[in-house]
Amino acid sequence: MIELRESLLDKKILEAFTQEKDKLVVSLEDEDNLYLEFCVNHSVPYYLIRDFYIRSKKNSLDIFENIRYKRISDLIIADDDRVVAFLLDDNSVLYFTIRGKLTNIYYKTSSEFLSFKKTEAADLLNVEKDILEKQFISEFNAPEFSTTEAEIDDDSIRSKFPFIGKEIIQYAKSIDDNSIFESLRKVLEIIKRNNPIVLINYNTYEIRLSFKGLQLNDTYFEIHEFEKVNDALIYYVKELHLLALRKEKIEFVLKNVEKEFKRLTNKQNNLLTIIQQGNKEGEYKKIGNLLLINLNNIHPGMNKISINDIYENDKILEINLDPKLSPKENVDKYFEKAKESKIRFEKAKEIIEIVEKKKQRLNEAQEKLQSTKSLKEIEQIAKGLKLKMPTEKNLNESIIEKFKHYLIDGKYHVYVGKDSKSNDVLTLKFAKQNDYWFHARSVPGSHVVLRVDNTKEPIPKSVLKKVASIAAFHSKAKTAGVVSVSYTVKKYVVKRKGMEPGKVALLKEDTLLVSPEIPHGVEYIES
Repeated sequence: MIELRESLLDKKILEAFTQEKDKLVVSLEDEDNLYLEFCVNHSVPYYLIRDFYIRSKKNSLDIFENIRYKRISDLIIADDDRVVAFLLDDNSVLYFTIRGKLTNIYYKTSSEFLSFKKTEAADLLNVEKDILEKQFISEFNAPEFSTTEAEIDDDSIRSKFPFIGKEIIQYAKSIDDNSIFESLRKVLEIIKRNNPIVLINYNTYEIRLSFKGLQLNDTYFEIHEFEKVNDALIYYVKELHLLALRKEKIEFVLKNVEKEFKRLTNKQNNLLTIIQQGNKEGEYKKIGNLLLINLNNIHPGMNKISINDIYENDKILEINLDPKLSPKENVDKYFEKAKESKIRFEKAKEIIEIVEKKKQRLNEAQEKLQSTKSLKEIEQIAKGLKLKMPTEKNLNESIIEKFKHYLIDGKYHVYVGKDSKSNDVLTLKFAKQNDYWFHARSVPGSHVVLRVDNTKEPIPKSVLKKVASIAAFHSKAKTAGVVSVSYTVKKYVVKRKGMEPGKVALLKEDTLLVSPEIPHGVEYIES
């Protein structure tokens, strides 16, 4: 916080927007361009400054619009909690709170207390009351630990001092002191005086943000040191993303390598069986010749024949025959088997060498995958193995372009299918179980989905009617005066076996009578 204070003081806010889940970006007026990025994901909560950011023309939403053109007058932090306050020149405040799954950003004015992530009204009141009761400071402050207090467990320490994370407690416990509080003081002093570091273990895909002098069990970690916490955070966030991608790609390739290795091993075992059985060309040729010599003794319908083996001192040899074949065809069959046996044996010896080389290449690919840090090299290994890597886009990002997209009252997202196949994708793949589903009754039309992000927040009837009007507008009844529209929750929409594309059945439904139109307050979002 102290580090960023100088960079942020007196900077004018140009806009606040979101285009990624759990992230808020505040653009600041500055000759070098400054962007304050917040992440409220409880697994990786942070705020940092970037000097470069591209706002998307699509799927980008303005947040806290009244914050525009305000200047940051001060930056302070709660003395006993992970709550940072950005004071603005009109006496409004932007709060960033790190509280596990309740991590969030709040904007307080003289008349409002708004949240970035949707929050229940009662919870919002409690948060506001709690924050307003806190004492805020502008400098690094080690708390006054009680030296008379008895030893307490980790949860008690974190409850009493919320800003002390489990990593700090772990470091403190590694210090040989009589008092955990004395150890905590020493750890906080190390943090105050030392450079930040990022530790990465590429084998276990672990990454940690720490400070020089606080490394524990870091033998297999690469250590990257920085002068500023902001630079360390930027690097940490980038590497966290790349590490997750690396893990995903490596696991994808390894899964396919193991599958192919298993297939080749089975093939190798089958080839070894053929080779161990040997080339039976001579044996089958001998039988063919014996049958040819005794052709006159072979009659149609015979299952077997006993003849003297002239090659083995006239030893009696019993030979199986196919009763469905003529005598000549039975002879030809054994000569053909002799030819096939030779080809099969020679081919097995040839192919087993190829299989062994392929298995060797797979082993080499596995070794390379475990040692490489480069995503490009992983992709090259996959290409060499003729594997098509999965794209980084998740399902929603890749299929959302297949639908028309509307925004109601600047808050509610509505998606409309463009054709029968698009309707199926929208309903069966994109829609969540608690999303609302709409369709004009008894006429062909688009499937329409109202995204429900917060199931605890009831959808106003006025919004449902607007969505119904959109569904009526995107149907064959769009020229009618009034249209009946079915709507239900997506979990009651099913597609039975044999149904044509775009056809579904409803287990439960309600109806609304509406005019087919794009109502007031509905904005079309280009895709």
